[in-house]
Amino acid sequence: MPGANHPETQYYHHGRFLVKGGVLPNAITAFRTYGNPKAPCIVFPTCFGGKLDNQNYFIGKSKALDCTKYFVVTFALFSNGESSSPSNTPVPYNGPYFPAVSYEDNIRAQYTVLTKHLAVDKIHMVIGFSMGAQQAYHWAVMFPDFVEKYVVVCGSARTSVHNQCVLEGPKSALTTSGDFEDGHYRYPPQRGIRAFGRAFCAWEYGQAWFRENRHLYDGKYPDLNAFLREHWEAPFLARWDANDLLTLLNTWQTGDVTGIHGDPDLQTALGRIKAKGLIVPCKTDLYFPPEDNETEMKFLGDRAKLVLIDSSWGHQAGGDASERDIEFLTALIEHFLEDRSGVLPDAVTAYRTYGNPGNPCIVFPTCYGGKLDSQLHLIGEGKALDTAKYFVVTFALFSNGESSSPSNTPVPYNGPYFPAISYEDNIRAQYLVLTKHLGVKKLRMVVGFSMGGQQAYHWAVMYPDFVEKFVVICGSARTSVHNQCFLEGPKAALTASKDFEGGHYKSTPQHGIRAFGRVYSAWAYGQTWFRENQHLYGGTFPDLNTFLHEDWEGTFLQSWDANDLLVLLNTWQTGDVANIHGDPDLQTALGRIKAKGLIMPCKTDLYFPPEDSEIEVRYLGNNAAKLVVIDSVWGHLAGGNANTQDVDFMQMQIIQFLDE
Repeated sequence: MPGANHPETQYYHHGRFLVKGGVLPNAITAFRTYGNPKAPCIVFPTCFGGKLDNQNYFIGKSKALDCTKYFVVTFALFSNGESSSPSNTPVPYNGPYFPAVSYEDNIRAQYTVLTKHLAVDKIHMVIGFSMGAQQAYHWAVMFPDFVEKYVVVCGSARTSVHNQCVLEGPKSALTTSGDFEDGHYRYPPQRGIRAFGRAFCAWEYGQAWFRENRHLYDGKYPDLNAFLREHWEAPFLARWDANDLLTLLNTWQTGDVTGIHGDPDLQTALGRIKAKGLIVPCKTDLYFPPEDNETEMKFLGDRAKLVLIDSSWGHQAGGDASERDIEFLTALIEHFLEDRSGVLPDAVTAYRTYGNPGNPCIVFPTCYGGKLDSQLHLIGEGKALDTAKYFVVTFALFSNGESSSPSNTPVPYNGPYFPAISYEDNIRAQYLVLTKHLGVKKLRMVVGFSMGGQQAYHWAVMYPDFVEKFVVICGSARTSVHNQCFLEGPKAALTASKDFEGGHYKSTPQHGIRAFGRVYSAWAYGQTWFRENQHLYGGTFPDLNTFLHEDWEGTFLQSWDANDLLVLLNTWQTGDVANIHGDPDLQTALGRIKAKGLIMPCKTDLYFPPEDSEIEVRYLGNNAAKLVVIDSVWGHLAGGNANTQDVDFMQMQIIQFLDE
């Protein structure tokens, strides 16, 4: 029965529609819609063997494609029995006379439905499994300015020769059967369809899946033959027409994004993509193996991320077969969707240089609350970053008010419309300044405090052959859950304030920024620091309230925009080096580092505690990094320019580290 999770199938009549193999006089695209048409649009096309009602495993409230947040449109491929197909098309294009159809034909038809009928002006994401994944690639190449993100689950940009060979098996089993009659059968060719299913089945799963007797489904089937009869022959016999299967299989076999624009090679075709991609193969997939996707990733570069499904379910891991794999994919897709990535039409990176460009280069990026002029305590002749010996480059983080930020970016990306920024985005931008503008070939060292320390870790993971040494002061490779939780406090105080106005404030939201500073302040120091009345600064402030007014509220009000604070805070909250290459855990990500490290936490830091650094140093292993704890009551601010004693200690450690 139609409803929120099972809407009625709709049919769009294209009229006369040219396709790869000829023409369809009245082409029809079957589709369903879920959610509010004003919400960001997600397209989810069918796969081989898929009908529109097979898509529901990903669609619904609290599922990967949450229709309370997104407008989800599912499309049936031509020849799946719901859109125009050999089985439902009248003469003269019925049955074996139905023309060949390409992926490009399908995408053109879907684009027409979206733009002409549903008034969609941008696709937030295209996601697909198997043939649906190949459509996702085709969407991204055909309409690069229309698609923002795409997800490829167990699919490829081009059907490999091996994959084509695999498909020859079931095709031959069907077409050579005695009851197929060259496609002119009057009754379902049972022998052919049964043979088709049996020839197809073994390719769908990993060998270990059969070795583990998964095909018996915990006793549901007594043996392999029963499994093949009920699980493979029966569904094809009940729901599929033989000519439909063959036309759809031909679309699959001939899939190749290079054919869209006549590109000379796959690299050129994939180079047209502007959307951000998530490529998710299964390690045991026999016809869309991970190696093919790894090759594609070389051509996509940092515009896409590869994440492997570790499953014995083979190709079926990407469909609605395994609850465990669906849970994994759902979490992965939700994370990808929540990444509010976008574009800055004219991104600007602010930086300063000190010393001779011919000397070894040291990079020193800013921290949270830091501007470029806050870096000077470590820079200069005779200091840790000695400008007589080194070429020092300081970088301002995106959203610090100096580099591109909500406060200085023109419409349409100003204020609350500014996109989310990751550490990876910052490092890529900094790398371009160094290599393309400053001619730097190698970094002697990256050093950073707090968010700067997290950037140092990201530098070492992203460019392991470019960085020789890195220093992390009161930072971590991954923002811990506790750290994320702490940051929710000041964020909530600011966004809930009566003058924040959803980020659309016309004047400084003083109430929100003051509340932000007060919630933040207690976290910045160790408890002993307050116990020793250090907050009075030797009589500068008569009491706690004055300290908070002048040192916290005043600083943020004078130097910071509220939207800048929030975007920068999001960069901090989402920091995790494991995300850079889609690594399964922190240990794997840190294992990519080749540089020598100096990790300096403060023993009283409340949100970058030494215990987190100890775990990271253990993962770095083989004496690749040295842990030196700052013994101070100043908490997190011990790593900044807060007191002379701690600055002197850090200077000494960094100088020794550079000399090693």
